[in-house]
Amino acid sequence: MEKNILAKIFGMLNVVDIIKGTSRVCVSWFLASHNKSLWKTIDLSNLKSIISKIPDKADHLSNDEEHQYELRNILAEITKFNSSVTTNLVFDNCYYIQVEELAIIAPRMPNVKKLSLPLYHNLNENSLMFTFSQWKNLQTLVITQPGLPIRNANFRAIGENCKNLTSLKLIRLLDNDLAYQIVSYFSNLESLSFRGAALYIDALLSLVTDHQNLRNLNLSHCLYIDCKGFANVYYNNYIKASGLETENIVQTATQKLDTFIVCSNHCETCNELRRRMRGRWDFHCNYCMLSMAQWKTDEIKELEF
Repeated sequence: MEKNILAKIFGMLNVVDIIKGTSRVCVSWFLASHNKSLWKTIDLSNLKSIISKIPDKADHLSNDEEHQYELRNILAEITKFNSSVTTNLVFDNCYYIQVEELAIIAPRMPNVKKLSLPLYHNLNENSLMFTFSQWKNLQTLVITQPGLPIRNANFRAIGENCKNLTSLKLIRLLDNDLAYQIVSYFSNLESLSFRGAALYIDALLSLVTDHQNLRNLNLSHCLYIDCKGFANVYYNNYIKASGLETENIVQTATQKLDTFIVCSNHCETCNELRRRMRGRWDFHCNYCMLSMAQWKTDEIKELEF
């Protein structure tokens, strides 16, 4: 069979099937498996079900040595298959990425423009500086892991190296420190999404006011928290916060931004989350579950995977 036709068929398989299956059948399949069209997008978002040996733990890729060894082996194999043409790289938000994994992929995938990466606090500044210095063409970045803090060093490493970054999605709490980091290190940012995240009202207003180049902001299904962090829960346009009227944000954002996406009080997803609420932390957990389940989805097209 002609190798381009084989490549189209192989495009329906996951990367593990290709590197450990079709590429080892015969010479013609080996050549077809190296077709550049197969490696422009590397989607690793389904590896947890492949690597996990225990079915009931397939929804979380643990950081034990067996899983990390298997992940590194897969990444090393991928880099042998035209990884230099890769422009889209997607990691699942359950992955526990370590320095060793970044060292394998970063120098061998220099043309990545769109990236989804779980950033844990165990990654040091030097490793992140090296990693993102290899991805100077990066334009779109999705950072997953709800609830875990991002240190200043993380954003500094990204911002100093990725000057072409214009689209960012963060699935985590927006506080004043995070708002300051976004304004400081991502001055060229044009599109930003916090879809399904928890947001402090004052931090949000500060971000919208201080960022000079931001044009598009997505706050779909967000949980709003007052400046003191009490249990007040706010739903987009019709919420009032202690000491700060939500209308200030709406007015500022609509005047300044080209696209400002919020939910109405008729949003089925938000209303379903509200119906599940039994207490402050139950509500916050429900939002984290929404973020984890729908992290590939976004109303800003360039942030979808």
